Amino acid sequence: MPQFDRTSRGAQLVRHFVAPAMAFAAIALSTTTAFALTHRQNKPQLTVEAERSAQGARLTFKGKGWSANARLKLTGTRAPGASGTQDFGMFSADSSGNLTARKIATCSTSNTEDGSREPVTITATDSATGSKAMTKVQGGAWVCQ
Repeated sequence: MPQFDRTSRGAQLVRHFVAPAMAFAAIALSTTTAFALTHRQNKPQLTVEAERSAQGARLTFKGKGWSANARLKLTGTRAPGASGTQDFGMFSADSSGNLTARKIATCSTSNTEDGSREPVTITATDSATGSKAMTKVQGGAWVCQ
């Protein structure tokens, strides 16, 4: 009866090629994952400073983490006493993905209680990617002086 040799050529190929290939694949996968985690784009951020002025709500928009030169549409929920939402217009981030912009929105109420109760949510939306960032500001800036 012929004896079967357990160290056949097929087993040697598996030992010499498959095991190192699996190790190489594991290293490549962990390197790719580490690269993706360290080079992930930051989530866009938005802050708004709002102050009351004789001309209306003086708004200063600041943001970071946007794509370079992104075109951003800035909108706001209904201001205290207003009838609809607000469109502040289109602004551009700089080559580093930072935003600094100013806008004066007309005052919408003379009631200071409305201004202190009703916050306004400001949203910046990247027109190319759809990425968004939101922040809330107190509605007091929209109170007429």
